[in-house]
Amino acid sequence: MGPAQKLKNAISCGIAIIALAGLPVLTGSGCASASPTAADKKARTYKHSSVKTLSSIEATRSADPIDRYAASMIFFKLDKASEALSISISAEYTADVTGTRKTRKTYFVVEKIIDMSGLKNRKDKYFYAEIGRNFDPDWNRQKELTLVSSVSEPFKNLDGNSLYRLRYTTFSTESVDFTITINADCGVTFLDDIN
Repeated sequence: MGPAQKLKNAISCGIAIIALAGLPVLTGSGCASASPTAADKKARTYKHSSVKTLSSIEATRSADPIDRYAASMIFFKLDKASEALSISISAEYTADVTGTRKTRKTYFVVEKIIDMSGLKNRKDKYFYAEIGRNFDPDWNRQKELTLVSSVSEPFKNLDGNSLYRLRYTTFSTESVDFTITINADCGVTFLDDIN
């Protein structure tokens, strides 16, 4: 193999490595993190706190489970672009006939919705790009998830024009009451569906 062929092979390998490194950003699989960076951990104050309370009976079921377990979902929209937002979900259930209330751990995934209806040969109208989750691969869970906007990464840009989906589960069968809280520098509108 001559020097020209070796150079061509090296360039081809370099392009393949660059393409594979960028793949998680395009598919959304590499953007989820339950561990915020040092910049994310700084104390933040938010101008608005939006709360939605609903029972597991009235919550909309998601066709996409979390770890093969049934999940509920709710959609939301930001009133305008936000630098960051924090999300928490609490779940309570009645434990006995005396009315004792107990809590369940809630696991959730936040996704940005990308409208794919303008593309040809797409059977799905929407693509859900994961932008965060409150648990890691070992199921270590955070009570609150902070998402920080990144203008250079379109899926992570927390803009006011996009819709977002929140999928959540307690991995239990009890009827629970969920309280979803989203803190941001703008108002948040909760939506039951997007059609």
